[in-house]
Amino acid sequence: MFETLDKLMLAGLGAMTMTKERAEQIFDEYVEKGRATRDQRSGFVRDLLDQADKARRDMEKMIAEQVKKAIDQTNLATKEDVICLSEKLDQISLQVSAINLTKKME
Repeated sequence: MFETLDKLMLAGLGAMTMTKERAEQIFDEYVEKGRATRDQRSGFVRDLLDQADKARRDMEKMIAEQVKKAIDQTNLATKEDVICLSEKLDQISLQVSAINLTKKME
């Protein structure tokens, strides 16, 4: 009975911002229309909030993947690239210092 409602709720952006109060309000509307009984409330609310949370996580994952894809296509340096370059620069600086020290000792 609630499966259709759940799918409709999750299909829209409204599911992304589902609150306990809103889930309870939706359930109360079902009770008023005779589609549910009060003893089903906690399960309905919990299920609806769990599904909304899953929808949020799925949306965040999808957004993160799209952002990563966009960044990869721009050929920008990654954090790892910058760290690697910084380490190489440190090595070169040490080598230059060693060469300068050797020249001073000659």
